[in-house]
Amino acid sequence: MAGMQARGVRRALGAAAWTALALAAAGAGCGGPKYPLCASDEACNTEGHHGVCLAGKCVTCRDDAQCEKGQRCSEGACEAIEGYCDDSRKCPGDAPCTKGRCEAPKPPARAPVECDDEHACKGAGERCENNHCVAPPRGGPGCQEFAAPRFDYESQALSEDAKKTLERLAKCISGGSLKGARVLLTGHCDARGENEFNLSLGAERAEQVRKFLIGAGLPDDRIATSSRGKLDASGTDEAGWSSDRRVDIEVR
Repeated sequence: MAGMQARGVRRALGAAAWTALALAAAGAGCGGPKYPLCASDEACNTEGHHGVCLAGKCVTCRDDAQCEKGQRCSEGACEAIEGYCDDSRKCPGDAPCTKGRCEAPKPPARAPVECDDEHACKGAGERCENNHCVAPPRGGPGCQEFAAPRFDYESQALSEDAKKTLERLAKCISGGSLKGARVLLTGHCDARGENEFNLSLGAERAEQVRKFLIGAGLPDDRIATSSRGKLDASGTDEAGWSSDRRVDIEVR
């Protein structure tokens, strides 16, 4: 009967009032509720304890004011703010910090898709050369086609035919119908030999062509060079190897 009466009283008072009554009973005759139970913040800051009183129990925080910088109060406990940053807390990957929050890192810039057997050039009349799209040749008579200089095995010496082609190219760009154009020279080698050696040899061949064009009157700042070494080599005999040993001329 006594138990039923107690349950009736509890229902009548409600949960919050019952909690307060229980806390009062717990502290009756012994100086108030004992930690972590509390009736005020003072009870949570005795005997080396620190905190605030929330719903009759000592907790770390009641709101964000009791938490350290970069933390927030959640259900009586301080927790780190996700993505928070300041002078002492850097963002991952050197992402920028704006108003105390790390910005989402920017995706790395995508390299332009090079043309190849699976990626055709889209411009009118463009062709794929050395893995990038080349515009159709421009210029008047004598200033449209420039045969790639060919080289002997492990040589960077220019032939007489190559020199004539380069002299014509220099005239077309210096004062002809290609005036103001730029030139990209790409050196190539046949498939024999080590990669490192062939890359170096391809660069030397392109450099020989560059020097000749400068001597023929083409400004140095209109010329760029590169080397593909034997990356594009396809020859399997002397005729094929001879075609591989060249410097491609691209007028831009």
